[in-house]
Amino acid sequence: MAWLSLSLIALIISLALVLLFGTHPRLWPRLRFAAILGFQVSGVLACTVILVTLAQLAIAPGQSAPPVNAASVIAIAFRNSLFLIVAASVWGTAAGFGAAFALIWFRRRVPALAIMAALLWVVPTFLLAIAVQEIQAQIYNATSLSTSGGYGRVTVGLVFWGAVVLGIRPAAYVFRRADPILQDATRQLFVRTASAKGLGWHEVASRHVLRPTLPVLISTWLISFRLMVGSLPLVEYFFGFPGLGRLFVLNIPVAGQPGNADLAIAAVAALAGLFLLLEAAAAIAQQSVDPRLRDVRAGEAAVA
Repeated sequence: MAWLSLSLIALIISLALVLLFGTHPRLWPRLRFAAILGFQVSGVLACTVILVTLAQLAIAPGQSAPPVNAASVIAIAFRNSLFLIVAASVWGTAAGFGAAFALIWFRRRVPALAIMAALLWVVPTFLLAIAVQEIQAQIYNATSLSTSGGYGRVTVGLVFWGAVVLGIRPAAYVFRRADPILQDATRQLFVRTASAKGLGWHEVASRHVLRPTLPVLISTWLISFRLMVGSLPLVEYFFGFPGLGRLFVLNIPVAGQPGNADLAIAAVAALAGLFLLLEAAAAIAQQSVDPRLRDVRAGEAAVA
């Protein structure tokens, strides 16, 4: 009942923000993110509680999970997952955007990159995880050197392999989306004008190609981040990484096992909260780099 109460509180706070500040032209563009966040948190909690409760009904009577310090377990798992997500985001974003922008910077077209990105995009994450583990096994067979990084504990090797698998499909998605956007920007009239005025191509690429496309590129990154979060439980479970995703999978009350409903719900809530906060931060960043979005939000509030 505590989780349903939290869901109801988040819903009430969001409704209060809408009713009190929905028509305020200056405050609402800033508070709308908090209102949306509250609605999303409320929905995630309610849906998770319902699903976990239905799973618990299938458990044999009398079975129960051993007591644990939920706050401590969630805090440690949250820290570990955040570390893994940051590592995967950094390399995935750098690889995807970097490859797309490098083609603009050097004025080259490399068809092999597009083919590779398309191939990586259609390969399921679990197959990538199996392929990486097979590579680890082959390295060990050939050199007797363990490169897996361990199991069930955070090490540099484990973070590296987990980040590789977690970030590879988002990197492919980012490249496939960013490449045509940047290529289209190079054909715009203001880019031709800047070149005609004598500006060097590198300056034109950074100031007149990259900057105007940043709001769209941020949206692309956010979608790739959704892919990453959706694959997190699978990757953590495959590699034995002690994060929120693995914690959720191990504590779902299924297959006659009692699990731990509180830990499962808390893991989902923490993971959803992390994503929703980053989503709000990305939306704010879009408004910061594109003043037109601020004007649109202010106009919507004024009309309301």
